[in-house]
Amino acid sequence: MMISTLQGWNIEKAPTGLTVAARYMPIKVVTIDVWIATGSAREDDATNGISHFLEHMLFKGTSRFGVGELDRHIMQLGGVWNAGTSMDFTHYYVTVAAPYFHDALDAIADMIQHATIDPEEFEKERLVILEEYRRKQDDPWGWLFDELYRLTYEKGPYRRSVIGTFDSITRLTREVMVDYYRRTYTADATTILVVGDVDPDAATQEAFHFFSGMARNENPWPDPAREVAFHRGTRLVVPRDVHESYLALSFPGPGIENAREVIALDLLTTILGGGRSSRLIQRLREDLQLVEDVGMSFSTHKAPGMTYGYAVLERKNLDSAIGEFMHTLQSLPQKPPTDAELAKAKRILRNDFYYATETTSGQSSVMGYYMTLTGSEDFYHRYLALVESTSSRDLLETAEKYLLDHDPVILAAVPNTAESHAPGDLQ
Repeated sequence: MMISTLQGWNIEKAPTGLTVAARYMPIKVVTIDVWIATGSAREDDATNGISHFLEHMLFKGTSRFGVGELDRHIMQLGGVWNAGTSMDFTHYYVTVAAPYFHDALDAIADMIQHATIDPEEFEKERLVILEEYRRKQDDPWGWLFDELYRLTYEKGPYRRSVIGTFDSITRLTREVMVDYYRRTYTADATTILVVGDVDPDAATQEAFHFFSGMARNENPWPDPAREVAFHRGTRLVVPRDVHESYLALSFPGPGIENAREVIALDLLTTILGGGRSSRLIQRLREDLQLVEDVGMSFSTHKAPGMTYGYAVLERKNLDSAIGEFMHTLQSLPQKPPTDAELAKAKRILRNDFYYATETTSGQSSVMGYYMTLTGSEDFYHRYLALVESTSSRDLLETAEKYLLDHDPVILAAVPNTAESHAPGDLQ
């Protein structure tokens, strides 16, 4: 068994690949956070949405806990729990008072390993997810970012929505889900985080005990091709049932294995569009009054991710706002980040990291995310040092590689009125 102890974390990996990371915090609660390295990036068109659907089904019961009994059990412990599915992962987390750690670990371990996926509950939950899909289509940002990912990637694992399509959700069968569950929720794909008022060594051994039924994957679920290619220059205006116009522009980005570029883009997008003093806010909103809101961010994924800008504005300002957005980016070589801008961006990232990790659930979430994407705790522990060591030159080189030499994908949702242009006419 591999063991490492780093900055208060006790991290052990069993021969099966199951990993447990535990840390003591002087607070009278404990968070148990189970990360599975599977999400929509593992899906194809026919199974799109299966990871998210399965997440819902795990709460429906096991051979020990019937429908609704898991929720009642956790409530009786005074705990709170939830789950989340993304492109690269699914995770399940519960926080309880420290005396109930053993009971909560027992319950979540049973749920992860022994979900029954009851046929009747499967059909009921399908209707719930279809309604969730409809609500997302009615949400301007929900629809826009799903569509932006689809348009941004010519090839790659992130083209599909996490929630799936109406057709894929409707056609998915329980038999396929059970097969997916058995072939993806395996020891080598699982990382368990335990944070709070526990002895890390003892908590680690308890976690290994309760998850002892998880074996290494002997029959992997097919993994779609990981080759990534980005579209260039796509322009699309789509009339929608919205009152304002919503704009997004996308560019390539690195995968998390390129840690220095990831940090550089985080800092650069903070300088460009991360708050009231950012360049895009100052230029497009304060000086020119072209937008109600504007920003920029980078989505960190396992494979190459997406850098994007966004804005809310009036339809009449769309072309001008796009032009000024691109001018702000293209002026970077002539107006590189100042020392003051870089220092402020570093302070923002540093503070965000501290705020995100000040609770047991925050610690488990940040550590679990990085461990699941990288297979190691190194990124978590190097993060702040990487932020501090990044220079203005690093930012310019990263901008040149991913932003300045790329014709972005541009997508706008505009009010569906007689004055709206037809799809695809953005100049």
